[in-house]
Amino acid sequence: MARPTSEELNAIARMGGPTAHARYSELALKRAVDEYLPRRRDMIAPVELRVDGRAYPHLFAALAEVSVAFGEIELRRKGAPPEPARWEFLRPFDRLTVRSQGGSEAQTGPEPARRVMARLLLREQYVPMAAPGERPAPPPSRPSPRPELFSPATLARYLRATGVVPFALAIAVYYPDERVRYEVDLLDSQLEVDPRSRRISPERRVRRAARIGHAVDLLASGGELSMPSIRALETVVETNGLTAVEMAPVFGGVRELGASALDSLVARKLLALDPRSGVYAPRLDAITASVARAPGAASASRVDPRLRSNLAELIAQAEAKASCPLCGDPLPTPRRGILCAKCQSLVGGGSPSAPPGEPRGR
Repeated sequence: MARPTSEELNAIARMGGPTAHARYSELALKRAVDEYLPRRRDMIAPVELRVDGRAYPHLFAALAEVSVAFGEIELRRKGAPPEPARWEFLRPFDRLTVRSQGGSEAQTGPEPARRVMARLLLREQYVPMAAPGERPAPPPSRPSPRPELFSPATLARYLRATGVVPFALAIAVYYPDERVRYEVDLLDSQLEVDPRSRRISPERRVRRAARIGHAVDLLASGGELSMPSIRALETVVETNGLTAVEMAPVFGGVRELGASALDSLVARKLLALDPRSGVYAPRLDAITASVARAPGAASASRVDPRLRSNLAELIAQAEAKASCPLCGDPLPTPRRGILCAKCQSLVGGGSPSAPPGEPRGR
């Protein structure tokens, strides 16, 4: 499949308004592409992209044709069958069809197509930006409220209205017994290996009911979690628990990045940390309850997912540091230690980091 040209990507960004994507934003888009390409994982296989039954060289060509309704998106695996190891953590398919009005299908070999539920999540993306010192353009009109999980039609409307340029897309496929997440690189139209592949033993995997995977996907699409936190949550939920060291390979071996993401999820009470073993375990009831508290469309108080950036991730990390890493409760001001008084009394038997001159508890 052909890679989209810079002009084709710029054309999508201008859909959000020509003034929002001027010369500065064009250069920023090019830098974003250059930064994204080295982060891509190995591929399982190239895919042919079809929208409403018509083959396109890439998704951006279909988005550029505003008359295309995006009733369905179909991925057809191309080339020789991949080695079975490349499908680790995933279910193989030859054809995957995601329809806006239900009736999605997954087909492998000569077997009849299997009916599934499927929705889309934006993974990596670029948001048009104004030059430093310039007044940002007013936000373009777009469907409101934004859907929690995209169908092909709502995704196309969102991208065309905002000018967001997607680099990677996740397809959440809900089978009766589990949810499987496929990730597609949109620049070269290829299916990527699972981020856990060859990094975490498949024996550590716990198959969760599709409703659990759906709850995780809703949290990932809501815009409140940074991408590292999403990766950590998706990984831990399908295990009985992992340490920060075991999580590090998913983040390219950077233990600190994984630990920060895990601690932020503990602060949100989505994971529980065992202080003795250092194991982070999923809190499945809390995950499903957090989704139940905000059913349907995303609430207005949630962070716009287009704002997932390095700045947003730094804010999330700062929030995590301002909470007790054991129970997630906010730390008092002024802070005297990294634990709240309750947890400090459990692990240390006294008051948290008493200042000089004050007696410590026994």
